[in-house]
Parts: sequence; C-alpha cells; structure tokens
Amino acid sequence: MINNKTYLLEKLTQSKTPSEKKIATYLLSNTKEVLNMTILELAKNADTSTAAIIRFCKRLDLKGYPELKIALAKDFFSIDESINNQIPKTFDFSKKASLTEISDNILNLTKNAIENLSKTINPESLEKVINKIKSCRSIQILGTGASGIVGKDLHQKFCRLGYVSLFNEDTELQTITACSATKEDVVFAISYSGEHKSVIKSANEAKKNGAYIIAITRFKKTEIAKIADICLYVPDVESLYREGASLSRISQLLIVDILYQTLITSDYDQSHKLLHRTWESIDHKFTH
Repeated sequence: MINNKTYLLEKLTQSKTPSEKKIATYLLSNTKEVLNMTILELAKNADTSTAAIIRFCKRLDLKGYPELKIALAKDFFSIDESINNQIPKTFDFSKKASLTEISDNILNLTKNAIENLSKTINPESLEKVINKIKSCRSIQILGTGASGIVGKDLHQKFCRLGYVSLFNEDTELQTITACSATKEDVVFAISYSGEHKSVIKSANEAKKNGAYIIAITRFKKTEIAKIADICLYVPDVESLYREGASLSRISQLLIVDILYQTLITSDYDQSHKLLHRTWESIDHKFTH
C-alpha cells in the first residue's frame, strides 16, 4: 500500500480523468464526513458512481472502499502539515541569486522530493518487482535522456549482482532488443513524463511477446503506466518543461538504490561474493 493517501489525493485532483478528479477533490474537502459514509452515499454526494469509486481505489493500490476509509482515517488523524505546502514545480533561474541562495534552494527542493518519495513508495509493488527480477531470464532496460542515466545506473547494479541485464543508449537498439523479449524476461521502462515515444514504442514491442513491464514513472495516469504490469512511482513534483531533470532524476535513482539494496539483502552471501569479486576485478585489488 502506498504510504500517504492524502498526498496522492492532492495529485489526483489534477487528473485528466474527470471521475478521478471529482472523487479526489471531494475526498480532500470532506475527509471527516466520508469516514462515516457508505460507498453509495459517497457516490451520490460526489456525483459519481460506485464503479468509479472502486476504480479509484485500485488507482491507489487499495483493495476496495473499506481500505480507502481506513487509509483516509489514518492520514486524517496523523496529518502532516508539510504535505499541504506548495512544492515548486521547477527551479527558479529567472532571478539573480547568490550562491548560498541557490544552494539552499536546491537542497530544500531535494529534501522535499525525498520526503514525498516516501509517500509514493508501495512496499507490495517493490516486493513483486524483486520476485520478478530474481526469477526472470534477463532484464532489459529502456530509457533516454535523464531517464537513460538512471537506466545506465540500474544496468550497472544488475550486472554487479550477476543478473543478465541489457541496456543501450541508442533508442533504436532498445526497440530492436525489446522485440526479442519473451514472457521469461523483465523490461524496465524508465520515463518520468511517462509519455516518451521511444520508451512507449519499445515497451509495447516487449509487451506483445508477453514480457513483464515495470515502469519507473511519476504518479499520474500516463501512457507508460497503462502499458506496465506494475509501476514504481516517483512524486510528480517537477515540471515536464524544465531546464534539466533534477528532482525527477534523484527520485528515480533512489528507487534504483532501494531495489539494489533489497536484492543484496535477499541473497546476502552470494551478493557479497559477487560484489567483492567485481570490485577487485576493476583495478581495486591491492598488491604488495
């Protein structure tokens, strides 16, 4: 279950899906009252349907309406006021600022991004992803630009742990490789926007063959999220039109680190041997 539902409801008030936007807005404005409502009452008051509410619950990785009420009650009675603060969508380079101001701005925004990541992480999804990685034949990684940097880091970490990992910075080769994916393979589609054409094209090709698609993307109903079998969400806190990916890249890299450390812990002895051997093999071995 994703950790903080109030935070995600705020994001869903910006949804392009009318029913999602309507339900999220009503829940945020009437949280206390909703705790005592049946699903029929909520549907009537929010001017929607019970089916739309059930779909909404699934969007939040919840099993149903009762679980939604429990999550709302938990958030309502342990409200974190910092969640309601407006987070800047991008860095402000339009004004003359001192080095100290720039440093403080970037550090504060990064701190907020990390705190919000803790609210979008879904332990159940992470566990499913780990199990898929450990049982698959190979791992293919899709991504370009800043997300390609994340993909390269993920590829390097998988290789160090002995997994068969494929990553190429050439997007055409990513598509070609995706065409050979099978149901025994896992494909990571990394895209903060969730709308990058080359990533979507490659993911679709792999999906046709039954490959398991894992998306690392922002919390929004994006095209890549529709294709994916499972999503590892990062906070939607950075504008798509920006001077350079920063908060999104940091959040995605943290997801990579969480996966990496979890894989190490799940098979510590074998992982330790491989990490030690690869460390020595790349000119780190001390000689006397």
